[in-house]
Amino acid sequence: MRAAAWRKFTPFYFYTAVALCLLFFAAGEGYSTEHIALLLMCGLLSWGFIEYGLHRFIFHYHARSRLGRKVLYAAHVSHHENPKAVNGLFASLFLSTPIAVAYWILAWTITGSSASSSYLFVGMSTGYLLYEWLHFQCHHRKSHMRLLRYLRRYHLLHHYKTPDLRFGVTSPLFDLIFGTFRS
Repeated sequence: MRAAAWRKFTPFYFYTAVALCLLFFAAGEGYSTEHIALLLMCGLLSWGFIEYGLHRFIFHYHARSRLGRKVLYAAHVSHHENPKAVNGLFASLFLSTPIAVAYWILAWTITGSSASSSYLFVGMSTGYLLYEWLHFQCHHRKSHMRLLRYLRRYHLLHHYKTPDLRFGVTSPLFDLIFGTFRS
């Protein structure tokens, strides 16, 4: 792979390194395995909520200003116009870092603990990386696994039939909760 092609994976490298650092610093707090697992799962679940919210309310927002339309085009509309393109494999650090920082600060504000915030962040960033992988799979691969085939079909229906429904990519859970699910 050419050196320039590796730049597409910069967010993967960045968030993996951040998550590993946070795990290293949080590990010294003496949390039980169950407590850590609960925090990681809550972080993973929170990613599903963030994914749904961004996709439904931000990426499908009809901006009025030229700048707003340009930002939304770069962030998501271009993906709907050309779903097979790989140039937007990961969200850019420019778009994702403010969300990541805000998430950690909000988690710290709610929990009052940097270790708890770090475990939540690791769960959330794992969900984000899973989302990016799964989203790529939906557009570029066919799976033999029933669950992945279902999620692929569900997402492609969003693209080609119902762009105002089915906003979840990694799970239809929040579509079910907020009334945008269709089987």
